[in-house]
Formats: sequence, structure tokens, C-alpha cells
Amino acid sequence: MNPDKVLRSSPGTLGDLEQGCADARRLIADGQPDAARSRLDELRKTHGDEHAPLQEALSAIAEAHGDLAAALAHYKRFHALAIQAGVSSPLASRDQLLARLVERQQQHAPDMTWCLVALAAARAPAGALPHMLRQQCRAQDVLALGQGEAMLMLLHDVDLPTGRKVCERFRAVWMQQQPTAGPLSMGLTAWRGPGDTGSGLLGRAEGALARSQREGAPFRTG
Repeated sequence: MNPDKVLRSSPGTLGDLEQGCADARRLIADGQPDAARSRLDELRKTHGDEHAPLQEALSAIAEAHGDLAAALAHYKRFHALAIQAGVSSPLASRDQLLARLVERQQQHAPDMTWCLVALAAARAPAGALPHMLRQQCRAQDVLALGQGEAMLMLLHDVDLPTGRKVCERFRAVWMQQQPTAGPLSMGLTAWRGPGDTGSGLLGRAEGALARSQREGAPFRTG
């Protein structure tokens, strides 16, 4: 796989939202506010309104149309959401992720599909791995701190074959963003049905990550 051919973000991710808003701002700067509005309407259908980059772009469009009251209202919402995002930025802990697994197990049908990925990069700059994963995650995914420097991502409605594709996406985006930081190591596992447990899922993912690190492989499954 050529990382240069891999988009930074896939449809439905937070990175896709950020990229779409950047595209809209470029259209506004090029004197195409109607095209920018159409792009933002698509993003609103996918992501909803409660995102700081979206409100900032909507403010710019309103200003381009001369609607200063709407521009100010969107900008105030942008400011509030940006502050809120800063407050809520700490990642979930490993124990909180385990509690979420138990909660979802109780709420969902026995045929639910999850994957859990444990990830680590030995030479990653501080904050680089969680930043990349935040760009790639969807609203329903859960990002948490793992053991040591590892990260954990719980992928909802994802089976094992799709989970492998997600790991490939993570690896390619990481190579694009951090070409000198060394490769990602990943451990992947999937929910095995009614007899499975959250601690079992977590243990398999972390065990697979340890094998990936030990063997120098991009990822292992557990």
C-alpha cells in the first residue's frame, strides 16, 4: 500500500469533518460561498452541528453573505464548542474503557460486533498517536489510554475483517504523518459472542500488541 494514496481521513471520521471544513473555507476564499454551503450541509448530515470547525466555517459563510448577526451567533457557538472540546480532551482510562465494555455488553444484543485495537509506537512524539487516532475515530468509537505508552480504540459495529482494514488505515496514516517516528505496533481482536467478556477482549488485544512488538510485525490478532 502506498501511503501517499491513502486519504488522511475516511468518511464519517472527525478528520473527515476537519478536512471538509477546510475545503469549505477555501471555497469561501475563492468566492464560492454557495458551493461551500453545500459542502457544509453534507458534513452536517453526517456529523451533526455540534462541532467547533463546522460552526467556524458557518460563521465565515454568513459573513461572506453579509449576515453579520448569523456570523456572530455561529462564532459564539464555535468558541463555546472549542472550549468544551478542550475541557473534554483527556482520554478515557483503561478501567473506564473496561466499564464501557461491560455497559455495552448489558445494553446490546448477543450478536453485537466490536473490535478492540491496542496500539503503540516506540519513538512517537508526545501526543502524536492520540492526535492521529482522534482524527480517525467516529463518534461511537472509544479512545483510551492503555498500559504504558499504548493506546486502545474500541470500534463499534466492526467485525474482524473490517478491523484489519482499519489497522491498515491507521498504519498508512501514521506513516504519512510521522514518517520518522517508526512503525505502529498493533494488536487486534473481535468480540466472540455471548460467552466473551470485556476483560477477555482487553487481554487478547494487549496480548496481540505484545506479540506485534516482540516480532516486529505491523499487527497481530488475538
